[in-house]
Amino acid sequence: MNRFREWLKGKKTYLTGVGAIITAITLYSTGDCELGVTIQTVFGAFMGMFMRAGIQRTEDAAKEE
Repeated sequence: MNRFREWLKGKKTYLTGVGAIITAITLYSTGDCELGVTIQTVFGAFMGMFMRAGIQRTEDAAKEE
């Protein structure tokens, strides 16, 4: 279990974002969601992943100083 937790470190946000994108595209393709909502969801997921990457990069740079 500890190995799995170690593997998940730093990946949870990305896995959640990818899951949101897959869900949005699936809902759109089945007709349960409009295109505008799908685009908003995909951009929101990407925004969360990019923010996570930026925060991590800033945190790493602060540790080096």
